[in-house]
Amino acid sequence: MNRTNVQFLKVEDRRNIRIEIWERGAGYTLASGSSSSAAAAVAHRLGLVDRDLTVHMPGGDLEIRIGDGYAVSMAGPVTRVSDGTIDPEMFEGAGKGVA
Repeated sequence: MNRTNVQFLKVEDRRNIRIEIWERGAGYTLASGSSSSAAAAVAHRLGLVDRDLTVHMPGGDLEIRIGDGYAVSMAGPVTRVSDGTIDPEMFEGAGKGVA
């Protein structure tokens, strides 16, 4: 089955955008750093926003800076959502084309 990640973007002004996110395998997503970075870079590339902007999402806001060569940096709050351990067996076959 083909799946995709989708970000819906609304430009509020030159320093603020709002996004909604749908991620393959996860569904509706409240916040994402990679989605925020991509949306900000595209909006900047299209000339719709400045290099420094805030990306607003239902799960929170991120401050994004678009640098030279479209290097992206972000700053924002972090929230722990779970704790756990990973069984070493999960990594068996790593790097050998086994997912």
